[in-house]
Amino acid sequence: FTVIDDCYNANPVSMKAGIDLLCMADTDTVAILGDMFELGTNELALHEEVGTYAAQKAVGHIICVGELSRRMYEGAIGQHAGSSTTYFRTREELLAALKKSREELIPEGSTVLVKASHGMKFSEVVEYLGSC
Repeated sequence: FTVIDDCYNANPVSMKAGIDLLCMADTDTVAILGDMFELGTNELALHEEVGTYAAQKAVGHIICVGELSRRMYEGAIGQHAGSSTTYFRTREELLAALKKSREELIPEGSTVLVKASHGMKFSEVVEYLGSC
């Protein structure tokens, strides 16, 4: 699989741009999306908006990670757009699931976007995926 590593910074505009880039792939698509920090009082609505956007763009599998990203997950599943959507409360839960059954979450040959605010430490996710 191919990994698009964009896990240094995140806000709603950059998340949507990353999703747009991911959707240009001619492979199965997986978006591993985490919390966006420092968004202010609208943070929950903005997370939900990103989840809705990812589902509307028909990302094949949307994986949402983090406390704030629970709303991203809810936005994605509310679309019923054909995307498979999974939620993990923490990065550690995601990594444990990847180690147990990566092929179920990320099919061979997929293109994977990894994006979150730097504080989510998604570089560990990218490092793990690079070792597969």
